[in-house]
Amino acid sequence: MKFIINRKTFISMLFLGLTMLGYISYKNLPVELLPSSELPMLIVQVSSRIEVDPTYMENKGVIPLEGAIGTLEGIEKIESSATQRRGTIFIYYNQNINTKYAYLKLQEKISAVKSSLPEEFTVYVGKIDLDQIANQFMGLQVRGGGGIDRVRNITDQIIAPELENIDGIANVEVYGGREKSVEIILDEE
Repeated sequence: MKFIINRKTFISMLFLGLTMLGYISYKNLPVELLPSSELPMLIVQVSSRIEVDPTYMENKGVIPLEGAIGTLEGIEKIESSATQRRGTIFIYYNQNINTKYAYLKLQEKISAVKSSLPEEFTVYVGKIDLDQIANQFMGLQVRGGGGIDRVRNITDQIIAPELENIDGIANVEVYGGREKSVEIILDEE
């Protein structure tokens, strides 16, 4: 204690030097909004070319795939949802899992079940890409009167093209509503 009291200048300079070293170190730390890492999570999406009842999507698409996925090792949790055109299954793995190996095993299981699904269903197996999430700028929700068809039409015809014309926007995706389509049914007589 006597050393500290007798050498006030030395202690002050030492404290100032350590403070500056800490400040310089802090300023030189690399900072990322979303650091690159690999989530132990995979996604399976089953989609239908035609609009189907969500219960049908769940019973004929999601549940058979969940059954096959449930036999894999290292799974911590499975979450799923079904809508009129898409069923989504999120597979959460333990932290120590090799995601590339788990992805290959998942593809094998899905390939085995894919042939038993209805022919209008297509299945996609994918990884969650954090770089793509980090690059996503915003999401918009469009609501309005006049029905779902009118809202979808305005979104497709006016809002999406205006957003695409803004410099720096690479992609605009529109989800929901009903897309206009023409169905031709042939009379075999």
